[in-house]
Amino acid sequence: MFKKLKAFTLGAVCSVLSMGAFAAIDVTAATTALTTDGTAAITAVGTALVGLAAVAVVFKWVKGAIFG
Repeated sequence: MFKKLKAFTLGAVCSVLSMGAFAAIDVTAATTALTTDGTAAITAVGTALVGLAAVAVVFKWVKGAIFG
């Protein structure tokens, strides 16, 4: 009896696992959204870092000019 139950369980698990192997998953919308939003976010962070670097350079130049 346990042998049949074991065989049935193994067969059921194998059939369930093999069904997902042939299913095609469409990820184009998610990929497009990540690419678009990711590029915008990276551009915004890069612009902020360059702006902060410029402010630091100007501050250092003004401080050097005043306290020379």
